[in-house]
Amino acid sequence: MKAVVYKERAKIEVVDIPKPQLLKDDDVIVRITLAGVCGADLEFTQNGPEMGLFKGMRIGHEFVGIVDQVGKDIHSLKVGDRVIASAMFIDGDCYYCKRDLPSACDHGGLFGTPLFAEHGGDDIQGGQAEFIRVPYGNSSLFKLPEGLTGDEHDTKVLPLGDNFATGYHGALNANIKTGETVVVIGDGAVGLSAVMAATLFGPSTIILVGRHDSRLELAKTIGATHIVNSKNEDPVAFVKSLTDGRGANSIIDSVGNKTAIAQGMEMTQAGASISVLGFGHLYEPVEQPYSSALFRNITIHTGVVNVAAYMEKLLPIVERGVIDPSKIFTDILPLSEAEKGYDLMRDRSSGTLKVALRP
Repeated sequence: MKAVVYKERAKIEVVDIPKPQLLKDDDVIVRITLAGVCGADLEFTQNGPEMGLFKGMRIGHEFVGIVDQVGKDIHSLKVGDRVIASAMFIDGDCYYCKRDLPSACDHGGLFGTPLFAEHGGDDIQGGQAEFIRVPYGNSSLFKLPEGLTGDEHDTKVLPLGDNFATGYHGALNANIKTGETVVVIGDGAVGLSAVMAATLFGPSTIILVGRHDSRLELAKTIGATHIVNSKNEDPVAFVKSLTDGRGANSIIDSVGNKTAIAQGMEMTQAGASISVLGFGHLYEPVEQPYSSALFRNITIHTGVVNVAAYMEKLLPIVERGVIDPSKIFTDILPLSEAEKGYDLMRDRSSGTLKVALRP
């Protein structure tokens, strides 16, 4: 089969490798019909040695497909079922999974990273491939409802495995209330997903702060009531001007760097909630604004998305057409053109927001 693998720092390649086999009784082999390229994949490959990646390691944690084989302990799926995977495989039975915190699963990990190693040694599985072995198939895969089972629905479903689920996670943790004001910081796939997710909670105002005009314009078609390009205008002043000088009730920060965290704090009114999703703080020191938060009763919520905890709620919403997560995709390429897809996503001037790969 063909698969995308790590080659060297900032480089991937498409190679022919053997099709994966069932190794454990709760494994499932999935024939992939669409795989996403996530911003995290760019970070992983850019920092390959530091991230523990090695030459030939399969990449990717976003995928949908069709069940090809099942282990004898699989009871929730059968061959031929259409499925979406949680970006993080989980055992579904540990202390944290039972507390709806699967991102902290005692035996889980992220597809396409070294965190898969203990579940098959060198059989590292990434989702940008024709087939994949999924451990803990009963809890890591979700059968698609009838209305979402065709290839034509893959782009709607795929973001639920990571990007849209992350945006929803941010909206949920931002404590959005009907009629209030929400600010989303960052116009990447997660930020735009957060805009869509925020609409589910009924705010009167959704402001997107970004740096790319094409993405900001897209945001106006998926739920944003106001947009501001932070390269041209002070976003804090913009938000204050729309809220009688008080600031927003809820902030969803999909960037998470020093600037975004500082702006988010300045944009809030007393009693507001800030939900930090972005990983920008991993690459630069960030001053923690505890004093400002304390004296203004600001709640700061961080955390990695709990995909499995949200899937049963989000799939019916997409099936009913309430939201259309496919809007975040700008390019659908054959798997054989994965290198082009990665280059497009790295080149911010190309207009590409997010790429999907079709095996």
